[in-house]
Amino acid sequence: MSIKDCSFKLKSVNFSSMSKIFQDKKKEANIKRGNVYIRSTNKNIFCILLDAQDKKVKTSCSLRVPEYENEFNERENVFKRGILLGELFGDKVENLGYTEIVVYLDFNINKGRKGVMIGLKKKKVKISLIELLKGYPHNGCRPSKMRRKKIRTKPKN
Repeated sequence: MSIKDCSFKLKSVNFSSMSKIFQDKKKEANIKRGNVYIRSTNKNIFCILLDAQDKKVKTSCSLRVPEYENEFNERENVFKRGILLGELFGDKVENLGYTEIVVYLDFNINKGRKGVMIGLKKKKVKISLIELLKGYPHNGCRPSKMRRKKIRTKPKN
């Protein structure tokens, strides 16, 4: 094989596709990921943002934080408060520079939790995964009944 043949093979390699691969890797390097843990009780919701690499708490927020004007002295609507909390928490996440988050939900029935998710979706932060954490069985499968045996007192002849 001559030297001219080797140089011809090097010229035929497409370097533009390789540069595209490096550009994609640079874009991935610019993505800042975080984990959001949403824990809910009957009348309150707690949101915590952890950095995916450091595993340190960056910010936290609860349902009592956003300002809420109760004009007609009505009962507090947890869903509306959840939407306000989601928007406020989404602003905090954006200000810290996170572009992609993973949401972990606590296993509790609360309408405010759904409101927080709606509030987070309105922001520019990409939600890559929503995971339900504590899926414990409420009763599980019903076990079979233990039947009582009839005891005969008289001997059978």
